[in-house]
Amino acid sequence: MDRFDLPDKRWRIVKDWIIRQIESGEWAAESKLPSIRSLARMFETSITTVQRALADLEADAYVSTIPRVGYFVSTAGKAKPANGFDFSSVTVNVNHAVVAMLSQAASRTTASLSSAVLHSDLTPHVLLNKCLSVMAGKADNSLTGLVAPPGLPALRRRIAGLMLTRGVVCGPDDILVTSGDTVALELALEAVATKGSTVAIETPTYYGILQTIERLGMRALPIRTHGELGIDVDHLEEALKQKKVSVIFLNPTLQNPRGFIMPDETRARLSQIAREADVPIIEDDIFFDLVPEGERPRAIKSYDSSGQTIYCSSFSKTVAPGYRVGWCVAGRYREAILAQMFSRNLAVSSLAQNVLNEFIGRGYMEEHCARLRSQLSSLANFVETLVRTEFPFGTVYVPPRGGFIHWIKLPAHTDMQALERLASERGCHVAGSGIFFADGQPSTGLRICLGTTLSPGVMQILQVIAECAHLAAGPSNVRLKLADSREEPVLP
Repeated sequence: MDRFDLPDKRWRIVKDWIIRQIESGEWAAESKLPSIRSLARMFETSITTVQRALADLEADAYVSTIPRVGYFVSTAGKAKPANGFDFSSVTVNVNHAVVAMLSQAASRTTASLSSAVLHSDLTPHVLLNKCLSVMAGKADNSLTGLVAPPGLPALRRRIAGLMLTRGVVCGPDDILVTSGDTVALELALEAVATKGSTVAIETPTYYGILQTIERLGMRALPIRTHGELGIDVDHLEEALKQKKVSVIFLNPTLQNPRGFIMPDETRARLSQIAREADVPIIEDDIFFDLVPEGERPRAIKSYDSSGQTIYCSSFSKTVAPGYRVGWCVAGRYREAILAQMFSRNLAVSSLAQNVLNEFIGRGYMEEHCARLRSQLSSLANFVETLVRTEFPFGTVYVPPRGGFIHWIKLPAHTDMQALERLASERGCHVAGSGIFFADGQPSTGLRICLGTTLSPGVMQILQVIAECAHLAAGPSNVRLKLADSREEPVLP
């Protein structure tokens, strides 16, 4: 039996998903759709249901068919809503899939490349241990005592200094130390919106953002997003004009999962239109320190003159994943967030705060991050070569300008369930991409997280994934040729 409860809705779910793939640019004009059988397997539904959806799409001029060949994205396309944009919000449904993915990744004995975690081999244990030794020698009671919100004053002064490199001028009193980035994001969203509010998001986007929206009972409005430039500000501006959005929630720097960096001019315009519409922005900037020097953008918060942008980050992706120390610069929402922290007893480990304060104060932060960026660059070069030479024909990959998250778009006809199964049989965990889309429906996108060194084991896992992708894409594929590492691939 199909997994969807209402029979008359099943074909609509398939249809809506295909429309999203087309309108977001994931499937270009004239590209071939997955086969009817592949779509039926993907949605765990019947061939008849898929045929009904495709017939409706053809009637609406989204797709065309060539007998005995298949369905293709139409070059004309259906007339879209006002100004070509869709303003339909959706109920987020990803939490169960995220929990299953994380549980499976954690239970594996072999390395998983599905979770965006900085591995032990890239964590600065020696430098952190030096700081621990110094703190232990001081015998300071603050190491074991409670440091109440907003956090350790000395650490907040250090963070205020870090914010200057992001273009944000703020003082220690503007900063709230939180139990990691995710807690900061949730506190921010609760401060600016209520149950039922509509949140504008990038698509695809970080599943933690989607989980937060789902947990708080809000709705998501996926905004069209470019693979290299970020969120479509024209689409967002029109949504703001039509009063469709309560808050903007985005990850513009080394975005998770696509890895792009939103240009400064786009950030400035985004801040301006949000200010004019009086709509708050929540900026998740957790990967900033992984951007190469000379390519670093200004935070969206740096353009904020009204205090309506809440900036969130942490040390989890760069220094110490287990310390769970993050922060937010809350602007006009500081008191609302601080009240939440006190009411929920959200104090952060005093030991972790003291060690990180010492770590930054000794100059270890700059030293470590420079080394980390170099190591991650070697991994990125390996992935680019692997995609160029080993992945199926039709694969799209834009190498990120830093960080350790890579988004590989496999050909439209790739059987992603088969890919996951084949990889699992060979000891590798590959997570589905549905967790990055508000409606939870998968695409042929593949996120690979390489927060580790380029060891023989990691190279072997990547090679296995490439081989499984070939099998899942079918025997007719030939290898991809990349004309330029900064551009989308030019097919031979």
